[in-house]
Amino acid sequence: MKKIILTLIHLVIGILCIVFFPIINRESRRNLIKLWSLLLLKIFKINLIVNNDLKKILAKKNYLIVSNHISWLDIFVINSAYPVTFVAKHSISKWPILNWLVKASETIFIDRKKITKIKETSKEIEDYLESKGSICIFPEGTSTDGSRLLDFKSNLLQTAINKDIEILPVAIQYLHDNKFCSAPAYYNDLSLFDSIINLIKLDNIVAKLTILPEIKSSFDRKVLANKAYAKINKVIN
Repeated sequence: MKKIILTLIHLVIGILCIVFFPIINRESRRNLIKLWSLLLLKIFKINLIVNNDLKKILAKKNYLIVSNHISWLDIFVINSAYPVTFVAKHSISKWPILNWLVKASETIFIDRKKITKIKETSKEIEDYLESKGSICIFPEGTSTDGSRLLDFKSNLLQTAINKDIEILPVAIQYLHDNKFCSAPAYYNDLSLFDSIINLIKLDNIVAKLTILPEIKSSFDRKVLANKAYAKINKVIN
């Protein structure tokens, strides 16, 4: 019960923070997003382990970050290391309350069911990579329980090729007692509420973020997808 109450209070704090977003600069927004995300992990008693300083890496140049996808929590885990813009499924924009927080962090929503929308989203990603910052995508197109990696869809990797942006692979793992843990997973027919309850039931989960060596853009998006897949799969397995 304590976690539920703290989570609800935390959501209200997040909404209040959004009010200030239009009047503060991007770096201040990032600091607020990072602090809010870290506090969320603390409420769920999730310990974050990162193998490298993501802020320093992204300060040098913009990347198309490619990550495996397990849970709605993935976004907040990465934002706890350093906030970036995400490409997320259009359905997330319909979530109650959480959608306000996701939208406020400049999330780009994609509707994979409509080809025309994918083209519009790709153009939006290219513009952002060129002039604003790094973007994180989940090329599996959906989430898993975290024990395996689905094939990577290569469509959005074309944006990196078009703008000569390098790929930064990132592997996310959730562990408990140094073993694989599926509690944070949000996949298949599991509801968002059930996913949150699973997190509430278990303490001291470790969210492990492994930032892998960058991959230079090539002329073939499928080659890029396969290289990123291999690097992330090696960590997970």
